[in-house]
Amino acid sequence: MFENISTISDLLFLTTSYYGEKTAFSYLKDGKMCSVTYSDFSKQVTTVAKSLVLKGITNSKIAVASENSYECLLWCFAVPLSGNVLVILDNMATIQEKAYMVKHSDTACLIYSGFNQPFCDYITENNKSVVHTICIEADTENYLHCQSEVTLQKTDGSELSYIFYTSGTTGKPKGVMHSQINLLRTSLYFSYSIKVKDSIFLTLPLNHILPFANVVFLSMYSGCNLFISAGLKKLFMEMQEVRPYCTFLVPALLTYFDKMIYTKAQELMKTSSLDQLTARKQSCAQLLGGNLKIIVIGGAPLDLEIAKRMQALDILVLNGYGLTETCGSITVNPNEDNRLGSIGRINFNSEAKTIDGEFLFKNPYLFKGYYKDSKATEEAFHEEWFLSGDLGYIEDNYVFIVGRKKNLIVLPNGKNISPEELEIELLKIEEMKEVVVCLQNGKLTAKVFSEHDKMIIRKKINEINKKLASYKQIESVVFCDEEFPKTASSKIKRGEI
Repeated sequence: MFENISTISDLLFLTTSYYGEKTAFSYLKDGKMCSVTYSDFSKQVTTVAKSLVLKGITNSKIAVASENSYECLLWCFAVPLSGNVLVILDNMATIQEKAYMVKHSDTACLIYSGFNQPFCDYITENNKSVVHTICIEADTENYLHCQSEVTLQKTDGSELSYIFYTSGTTGKPKGVMHSQINLLRTSLYFSYSIKVKDSIFLTLPLNHILPFANVVFLSMYSGCNLFISAGLKKLFMEMQEVRPYCTFLVPALLTYFDKMIYTKAQELMKTSSLDQLTARKQSCAQLLGGNLKIIVIGGAPLDLEIAKRMQALDILVLNGYGLTETCGSITVNPNEDNRLGSIGRINFNSEAKTIDGEFLFKNPYLFKGYYKDSKATEEAFHEEWFLSGDLGYIEDNYVFIVGRKKNLIVLPNGKNISPEELEIELLKIEEMKEVVVCLQNGKLTAKVFSEHDKMIIRKKINEINKKLASYKQIESVVFCDEEFPKTASSKIKRGEI
């Protein structure tokens, strides 16, 4: 029923028609569960969009800086519906980093949460191009009461509607341009592989394209209730309340889940005669609500041992892959044919191939280019194929990734090594917190940050070396005193170590 969807207006109309009074979004506020139906969401988004037009905010770049909330999501839908371009900022970036994105994107209106009041003050003082500011907590209600007749712009969904900023590990972030049809169609094809029902738990930040497009739109296509989490501090309390069917995580969060389940299981086993698996199942149910059946993973390499432990608890762990430029997911393991170790089957209407080991992708809904950077846009393509920068291989339409092209280590003997492959093994050391593998002084070196005993870590690295090919063995270990510098999306900046 969504096959020809092209615009946010289409999405609101169709979901209201099919799902009407079903709950579309829910969240906890002051300890009370709040919910919004598909019908009411459509009305609210349309009203806020008309209010923007009525106030003369049209054909402009509008930046949103906010933690996840229902109101933030409401604005993220209303901005493109009003004919403006949405610029989504990383809520956890520094004031200076966010200010760069606002200036680079030619933002004229800033929508911000109370958390971002200092950022708003900085912008109003230093960027005179921003002529409108809207505080989500203080002003949203005023925009929900547009009584005047306002006509929204007609669109076929192909024009620029979104700018997402990458958090690249080198250089300034680039503004990735997308249209409404890009996000809607890519997410629709994603939904062909991921089958969900009931409720989806949203905890990943909306400034990333996976949660913003793939998760939110998947939920709406499926007629689900998307619960918007307030963050890590209340995560388990919320999961116990909501009892979600599905959630989307990065591997670091999956590791956190695994550790919490292990800890709670150990406590149960001390006071009962439960075996380990039964204790883990009970712990999992107590922590995650007892109804969780699917966890979708993206953003970084997946620890297969953790995935297997979760699947032993009857939770399907589906690995996927995508970039901001590919509009989020371009591969994902489907429910019915999950292949652990792969980053998934190539999504419907997409193609993939490799050249010299690098993945190239093609479909009609790749990004429209980097904002104000035609040179970088040109360099990102080989003919109509997008150069991903990731290395790997394809088997039976499933994609297997081994590392990043720019990180590839070429040894003096000519052998090539993907450092990520070794880092995954080294991170299995319990005492290891962070590690980067590189070539230093002609030796394959592991740079390590850990607060644990260095001798123990060296000993365990030696044990891992025994299982590796001789040219892949770590020859030198360097211990660092501080955590490694990271991007806004928590990726280690290798060039600064």
